[in-house]
Amino acid sequence: MNKKHLVVKKLDINNLPDVMKLQEKIIQGLHPDEQHFILHRTEEDYMKSLNGKSSNMLGVFDEDTLIAQTVYCMPQNNENRDMPEFKPEIENKDLVLYEAILVDPAYRGSSLMKKMLEYIENHAIDNGRTHSIIQIAVDNPASWINALHHGMSITKVDLDPSDGVKVIYLEKKITHKPNSENEISQSSNSYSMYLGDNIHTKIPTLFNKMQYLIQKGYHGTSLNKETKCLIWEKQGSNRSNVLDFNLFWQNKKVSSL
Repeated sequence: MNKKHLVVKKLDINNLPDVMKLQEKIIQGLHPDEQHFILHRTEEDYMKSLNGKSSNMLGVFDEDTLIAQTVYCMPQNNENRDMPEFKPEIENKDLVLYEAILVDPAYRGSSLMKKMLEYIENHAIDNGRTHSIIQIAVDNPASWINALHHGMSITKVDLDPSDGVKVIYLEKKITHKPNSENEISQSSNSYSMYLGDNIHTKIPTLFNKMQYLIQKGYHGTSLNKETKCLIWEKQGSNRSNVLDFNLFWQNKKVSSL
C-alpha cells in the first residue's frame, strides 16, 4: 500500500460494481460466525445511497481499486431514519448516521475507518449537523474500538429491535470541543474495564457489564492501549463512586433462575 495513492471521494452509481465486489470480498474473508457483523446489502440497497439525497456513500481508493466504503445518512425531519430507537429526542436535521463501514482486510490497521469518519464529520458539520451516531455489534470490537478512537462514546448497550443481535450504540456531539472545565476526568468518577488479549472470549460478560454501567450513568469514552482497558466516565452532577459488581452478578444469577 502506498498512502500517497489513497484518495477519498463520494461514490456514485458508476461505482456500484466496485461496491458490490468489495462487500463480497470482505464477507468471504470472514469466519461464518462473524458474517453477521455485516448487513448484506443488495445492489438495490446500495443504489438508494448512490443516487440518494439523504443517504450517501464514501469510498477510499488505492489508485483505481476501491479498498474501503461507508454508507452515511443525513436525514431530514420528514423522513424515517435508521436506529429510531436511539436518540429519538434529537431532530433528524441535527443528525448524521454512520452505517455499513467496510474496509478491505488487506488494509486494516491503516486508520481508514478513522479517515472516513473524519471526512464525513466535516461534511456533516458543513451541513449544520451537530450529533453523530452509530450502532455496532458488540462482538465486533475492532469497529467499536475505532469509533472510540474517533471520539465517540458508548451511551447505550441493548438488543437490536429488528433482529435481537447484541449491539453497542455510540454517539458524539460533533460541534462540541471539550475543555478542562467540562471534561469528566477525575479518576474517582471513572471505571476501567479490562478487555484483555482475547476480547472475543469475554463478549457475553462485557455486554452485561456494559449494560450495568450505562444504567449507573456511565459512558464508555476511551481506550487505554497500554492497560488494555475501556474507560468509563460518570455523567451528570449526581455522581456515585460505588460500582457494586458483586450485587450486579448476584442479581444476574437470580434473574436467570
